This record gives sequence, C-alpha cells and structure tokens, in this order.
Amino acid sequence: MTQALEKAFQEAAKLPGKEQETFADFILDELAFRAAVREGITAADRGEVVPLEDVKKMIPKWASK
Repeated sequence: MTQALEKAFQEAAKLPGKEQETFADFILDELAFRAAVREGITAADRGEVVPLEDVKKMIPKWASK
C-alpha cells in the first residue's frame, strides 16, 4: 500500500460512521469505473468496437429507460 493510500485511510478512519460509508462507496465506485474503462480499452485494442453510427442509433433506446 502506498503512503498516500495509507494516509487517506487513516484520515477516513477519523470520520463519523456515515461519512466513512460514503467515502468507502465513493472509492469502490471509482475502482469499478476504472476497471470498466480498462476493460473497454482492452476490448477496443482487440478490435471489439461498435461503429459510431450504430451507437447513435442506440442512444434514444438508452435514454428512454
């Protein structure tokens, strides 16, 4: 564990319980986001992409959900 991460956890430990939960949720969401981005980049590097025109057609379906 880096010193920066250790310090962040030490400071978080000083927060009230609910704020610790919020901090943990934020960190976990950020880690999940970064993992999804890495997965997407890896897929794109393999050529697994969707053409822009196809994505544009998908957006109205996403927006209606």
